[in-house]
Amino acid sequence: MSPTLHLVIPGLLGPWPASQMAQIEYLQPAVPALQWLLARASVHPAPLSADEVLFQRFGLPIPNDADLPVAALTRLADGGEIGDDGWWLRADPVHLRPDLHGVLLADARVLALEPAEVEALVAVFNQTFAEDGLHLEALRSNRWYLRLPADPGLRTHPLTQVIGRNLNTSMPYGSAARRWNGLLTEIQMLFHHHPVNRVREERNLPPINSVWFWGGGCCPSGARSPVAGLYASDPLTRGLARLANAAVGPVPEQVDDWLDAADGEPDSLVVLETTRYDPADSEPGDWLEHIATLERAWFAPCQRLLRAGKLAALHLHPANGSSYTVVSAARWRFWQRPRPLSHYLR
Repeated sequence: MSPTLHLVIPGLLGPWPASQMAQIEYLQPAVPALQWLLARASVHPAPLSADEVLFQRFGLPIPNDADLPVAALTRLADGGEIGDDGWWLRADPVHLRPDLHGVLLADARVLALEPAEVEALVAVFNQTFAEDGLHLEALRSNRWYLRLPADPGLRTHPLTQVIGRNLNTSMPYGSAARRWNGLLTEIQMLFHHHPVNRVREERNLPPINSVWFWGGGCCPSGARSPVAGLYASDPLTRGLARLANAAVGPVPEQVDDWLDAADGEPDSLVVLETTRYDPADSEPGDWLEHIATLERAWFAPCQRLLRAGKLAALHLHPANGSSYTVVSAARWRFWQRPRPLSHYLR
């Protein structure tokens, strides 16, 4: 029996800043296999973020009036204990830079963090805010966690939604927003004067001058693996897999590698990070290069497998509000002509 493949590809079809949509639409990338797949697919409503897509795939509810509890789950991937009843908040290290139009945020990818720097900043944070009952832990250099006894009345915006954006409209909100935004100011002052950042500035490195709160909540229960085979490197998928007691393998580089790894599996889910940060970084050139790579490694081979009947169905999850299902019989839908990729962007 031919297998079924789910591809979760954040950033593949946006969302792009409105100011760049005209440029993106003008580029018209040459991805005929992807266009063929999208044109012949059945389209279904889907969440607008990759994190929500993954929650849905693993059978977990998406809260309406609270953050998606990403922190508690990525902490599982980073070595946290299952069954911890704490309320966890991501507090990731970032660099804030004043701009003519506000304050812009750069995430840890540009910081070149060293273990000693992380250790020193986390230590001074915990010394300073111990009386407030706050304890910070850095299980990874780029993923920091704040444990709280209960929901503090805070709602936030995911980190990928604020990278390179003006923070004036993206600050934490909710009943306790004033307290937590005040805490952010205190953290910025604390880090600004720390010797770690003085040394970084002497080395012409951007200072680690704040953290970004997001993804708060308690660890959910009841997750179940959506497929027989999981392949991912992102911490959320790996945390969900651990919660579901499911094995997760490394990401195959191309379809042939997946076929070898998934031999005998009826269905698989692969999370491809290739385009995740392209919209956030506002880098159309990188996006063009990345989707060309995906075209060669995944889309064109999947098109061939579908045409040959060796792939029963391909489910594309680009986290743009829609999912696309292409079955092997779609090869006979000659009337469904490919459209420009700009038709699917948001």
